[in-house]
Amino acid sequence: MTGSVRRLLGAAACAAMTVCVVQLVSPVPAQARGLAPCPQPSLHRQIKQADVVFRGVVDRVRPVHGKGSHRTRTYKVTADRVYRSSLVTDSVVVTAEVGAACPPPVLARGERYIFFVTEQGTRLVSTASTARATTRLTAQVVAKLGSGVQPHPPPPAKAVFTRVAHAAPPALSRLLAPGAALLVVSLLGLVFAGRMRRRTT
Repeated sequence: MTGSVRRLLGAAACAAMTVCVVQLVSPVPAQARGLAPCPQPSLHRQIKQADVVFRGVVDRVRPVHGKGSHRTRTYKVTADRVYRSSLVTDSVVVTAEVGAACPPPVLARGERYIFFVTEQGTRLVSTASTARATTRLTAQVVAKLGSGVQPHPPPPAKAVFTRVAHAAPPALSRLLAPGAALLVVSLLGLVFAGRMRRRTT
């Protein structure tokens, strides 16, 4: 075996080992590595796994940030229908964990989707069940959850007046105090004016 052939075989073996190592350590989703796709649960289970199910249009797609399995992307979404739970506004931000083993699909600006999200603190985090709002999927969700409602804030709390059992009404002297003070001032003015007239006469 010549030296050149030996070098070529060595380079090929090294490249193959490098690819294997990269595949082992890189957080690439299973679908991208050509492995078995993530299991797709039934619609009933997708709904059960989500805290909020709603339909909306993607207005803005922000770049991915973070590293490895902590990579995320956020979407600004205008919701137009809520099928499960509620939204306090029609403008929401949805977070997608793109570094997860089975990440949600990449969403396109201007397209309408049905979002299956979980509430993690103040964040709405998309599950892998989020999908384009096709006529078929929309009909299936409506069959399970009803026609839904428009997102709207909860009604403001009504004022509650509590009667204090042992509270006494204000004393009559306190109610009359402003009028009595005015009367005293008037009388003093009349007395002062009378004295001034006597002195000038």
